[in-house]
Order: sequence, then structure tokens, then C-alpha cells
Amino acid sequence: MTTTRIDVSVIVPVFNCEAWLDALLASVLGQEGVSLEVIAICDGATDDSLAILKATAAHDARLRVVVQDNRGVSASRNAGMALARGDWIAFADGDDWMMPGALRAWIEHGRRHDLDVVIGNGFGFDASPLDAPLVPLYEGQPWDEICDGRNWMMRTVPRDDWVVCVWLQCVRREFVETHGLQFEQGVVHEDIIWSLGLARRARRIGFVREPFYGYRRNPDSITNSPSQTALARRAAGYLRVIENLVEAALDPHIGRRFRKLLLRQANREGGNLLHILRKRMHDADLRKRYARQFLDAGYLRIMLKGATNASELWRAVRCGRVYARFAKPRTR
Repeated sequence: MTTTRIDVSVIVPVFNCEAWLDALLASVLGQEGVSLEVIAICDGATDDSLAILKATAAHDARLRVVVQDNRGVSASRNAGMALARGDWIAFADGDDWMMPGALRAWIEHGRRHDLDVVIGNGFGFDASPLDAPLVPLYEGQPWDEICDGRNWMMRTVPRDDWVVCVWLQCVRREFVETHGLQFEQGVVHEDIIWSLGLARRARRIGFVREPFYGYRRNPDSITNSPSQTALARRAAGYLRVIENLVEAALDPHIGRRFRKLLLRQANREGGNLLHILRKRMHDADLRKRYARQFLDAGYLRIMLKGATNASELWRAVRCGRVYARFAKPRTR
């Protein structure tokens, strides 16, 4: 008995995206020029997402449906990777969309150049991807080159063009398994931590310039939610991202320049945390908690060490001032 080789496993976490799921599945299952499987992880959805998945799977055996209690996007992706049989692993979100030819272009590029990771490109849309202008999300990648992960970050972090969107990353499954790569569970901004893991280990990364992936600007996503609970999860996530960057910078084998770059990215993430605490988080107790954690961990010193210009230095100084104010005991 022979088994058909699967070029790519596309992992789709699904949580309450019934309005867009049919379009996403059609765009992925309609990809030509590759043999594929789609592993959809229904992560405790309470709408009709599971019914849509089951109906589609009944007509297309390439769709595998896994049902689990709500555990979050990281746990869903990890569950999908554990089941993946394709030579490559790609990711899609249930409210997004893939242009025809996307997977073929990425995988052909990866095989032609013996890559560990292919970095693609995408475009944003609001209502319909077919009506959206194909404005690339990223411009500053080393498009015509092959580089290792550290050089990828060295080339893109200074321009704030580092691709941490996992749905633009097509990764060789053997590379994932060799290095035991997984998404950190229970953390928001897990894509940054995952991308750092890729960068620290990948020897060959290549790039496809065409914007093949459609990213839906969803006002209901966690990054847009005004909920104080959601904002608290994002604040905790940024603290965990900074911790990972600092841990990576402590590696004695990485070299001075890459260490400085990691601390520079930590400076930027400290600024992202500042935006949440200062502009969006209105709960004084929550602000105090995360400001205190930041200061107690010594991350102000990290931000100062990571500053490479006046703007980044001012960002660190401002974080120190604002966090110190938030962390003060309140007077009665």
C-alpha cells in the first residue's frame, strides 16, 4: 500500500469565526499545484464553526477536524503540528484568506533553495479580500537573498520590519521536529516568541515578495479588544516577550551585535507595553501590577542598554517615568 506524499499541512485554529470560515477553507482547499492537508482545531467554539468544519470535511477528506475545549491559539497550533504529516507546515487563521498559488509559490521556493523557513508576504483587508488593494504588509525583507535567522533579524529589526506573523511563515516540518519547536501556551503575543525561536535556529531562510495572504482587520480580535481582561493578557504577554529576548541575549555564543539587537527589540516591546498601560488600560490596580513587574524585573535597565538612538533612549526614559508613577502606592 502506497501513501500519497503530502506537501504541506495547513494548521487552522478555529474559534467563533463562522462568518468567514467558509471563505478561508475554500481558499486553502482550492490551492493548486500542491498536495495538502488542512488540520482545523475547533478550540471550544460556541457558534456554528464546528458545523461548518464537519460539513466541509464530509465533502473533502483533506480536511481533518479536531475538537478540543477552549485552550487558546498556541495550544491549537501545537495540537495541529503534532498531527501534521506534510513536508512543510503553514498556518492560517479562520477569518483570513489565501490567494490562489500561495502555497505552491512558497513551497517551490523552499525546495528550490533547501530552506528551513519561507517568509511570505500579505495584504490587509476589511470586508472582502477580492476588493482590497494588494498593498504589501512588508517591504524591507531581503527578498532576493538566503540568510540565517540571526541575519534575518539583523536586517529587519532596525527597520521595524521583522515578520512575526506566523501565517506568513512556511516551515519545514523536519526543522520543527528536530528543534522541538512549539508555541508557548497561555501567552498573548506568542507569535513573537515563536519567531524568535525560528530566528535563533534557522540556517536558511528565504523570502517570497508577492502578497499572497489576506489578513482580515478584525475589530473583534484580542489585539483590538477594549476589555481590561484582554488588555491585562496583552500586558502580561509583552512582559513574557521581553523576558524571552533577555534570555536569548544572555546566550554567550550569540555575539555582541546580535545581543545588542535583541535588547533593541526589548526596548521596542517595552514601548508597546507602555502604550497599553498608558493609553488603553484604565484599571489603576492592573496598571500598577504590570508596571511593578516591569520595574522589579530590571527591564528599564534592559531598555536603556538596548537604545541605539535618541528616540529609543527617550522611550526608555519615558517608560521609567510612567511606570514609576503607576507603581506608586496610592494615597488616600
